Amino acid sequence: MGHGVRRRLLVLLAVFGLLAAACGRSETTQPPAAGGSETATTGSEPAAAGGGEADVLVVGALEKPSGLDPAKIYEKFASDILFNTTNRLVEFAPGETEVGPGLATEWDISEDGLTYTFTLREGVTFHDGSEFDSEDVKFSLERAIDLNHPEGASFLLQTRDEDGKVVGGIDKVETPDPQTVVITLAEPNVTFLSRLNYTVASILPSDGDTYLKPESLLTGEADQVLKDVEEFVVDDDIVGTGPYQLADYQPGTSLTLERNDDYWGEPALIKTVKIQFFEDSAQMKNALDAGEIDLNVNEFGPAERASLGQNPDVKIFEGPGARIRYIVLDVTQKPFDDPAVRRSMSAAIDRQRIIDEVFEGAGTPLFSMIPTGFSDVYVDAMSDLEVEVSGEPIKFDLWYPLNKYGDTEPDVAETIARSLNESGAFDVTTKSSDWASEYSMNLSTGTYGAYLLGWYPDYFDPDDYIEPFFSDQGFIGFYKNEEMNKLIKQEQTTTDAAERAEIFAQIQELAAEDMPFIPLYEESPFAYYRSNLTGVEDTIDAVQQLRFFLIGKS
Repeated sequence: MGHGVRRRLLVLLAVFGLLAAACGRSETTQPPAAGGSETATTGSEPAAAGGGEADVLVVGALEKPSGLDPAKIYEKFASDILFNTTNRLVEFAPGETEVGPGLATEWDISEDGLTYTFTLREGVTFHDGSEFDSEDVKFSLERAIDLNHPEGASFLLQTRDEDGKVVGGIDKVETPDPQTVVITLAEPNVTFLSRLNYTVASILPSDGDTYLKPESLLTGEADQVLKDVEEFVVDDDIVGTGPYQLADYQPGTSLTLERNDDYWGEPALIKTVKIQFFEDSAQMKNALDAGEIDLNVNEFGPAERASLGQNPDVKIFEGPGARIRYIVLDVTQKPFDDPAVRRSMSAAIDRQRIIDEVFEGAGTPLFSMIPTGFSDVYVDAMSDLEVEVSGEPIKFDLWYPLNKYGDTEPDVAETIARSLNESGAFDVTTKSSDWASEYSMNLSTGTYGAYLLGWYPDYFDPDDYIEPFFSDQGFIGFYKNEEMNKLIKQEQTTTDAAERAEIFAQIQELAAEDMPFIPLYEESPFAYYRSNLTGVEDTIDAVQQLRFFLIGKS
């Protein structure tokens, strides 16, 4: 989800053009809205008024955040909340794929690619009134790294070997004066600036008692770190420098943001954003139809999309970029410790069947973790695989999350299970659990042997679909292959586009051989909104950041 002087691969500009062309933009434009009522029903709690109010944006959502701490969260909607309430050193302007100024106004990169010197913006204050300076940057980056949250994205900032030595990312952060930050990397990485745009690098106040950090890196088994880290995690508050500030949070029910009148940049267009969490998409669709909510992104299925398209007061916008869906396999437990089983699973899954039966043809089969829009580097090394296993059907459970990817998720899981079972090689049962209360907490604990996940980009680079998964420092952590680690390091330090594409080809071939993840399909993002909203199209771009502060009402 991520994303002056900097070295940037020329391939990214070419890739963006291809990605936009491949995914396209389309809009269903309808006449202006006639207004709306003031109450949205979620099944148990009434929504606050706002759907028809000029200075209130009501956003409907099925995905409930599992937390709000930048050091912990690694999920789409919680990240979007942070993109609206916090800032980072560098940021993507709407529609741009090159990072630009954020809390840093300019930066310089040393010739060896190891040292980044940032000049900070002056006159910035946090929501609590404290002044922003270099100590806040040092505190925030070191806090995310030292908390080392097993469910978080600290690996985007720093990686260590088994002996605790820093081998990638940030080696040290120095503050020579209040307006200067110097970051030294352990080794060059052409994606580093883009990584700094993801929410794990959000800048928090070092003063006050809202955010604390441990004296040193939290280490040990994931279960122990999860216990140790709870002392420092702030799940119910946000103190940042962003255009909105948190006014109220009722987990699982609602979240309210108010415009930050002291924001250093352009003020948010709408004063109040009220996020209403729904239990199912049918309730949310009724609320959007009635004008009780103003906006939802990505959580309606094909039938609901078709129905909403008949409402003259609702617009539907398809943006560029791609969300990918995939299966995680715990390669440390049977039967998934056998690569032949994993390859056979991929071979048996009919990806087009998922797209046709569940999404009425909206989607693209995926045979690499890298989306097809990155056409300069995408390699299909999986579609010609065949089922290798024989004998008695291999039994296992396929898990999927509730309240995360919309109401089509059970159908996705069942369609996959049918493909596997009809092959005769597998005997699959589907199971589910709630995303916020259980599923998100068990991504790397071994609780689920095979489970469904989705992925939005953290930073705009094909590496973002590789390192988080295939590096042994990635966010899942089951898969380890030294050859893969070396290839990833090579592509991250290579500036020649053709050479880097060849390395990505080798990575995808090895991924198909080892198959720790099974790519399924990719989707374009859709926004559904009342026709009196403006600026929605600016929030749905290739870097996949939902910017409430750009949205207005006519």
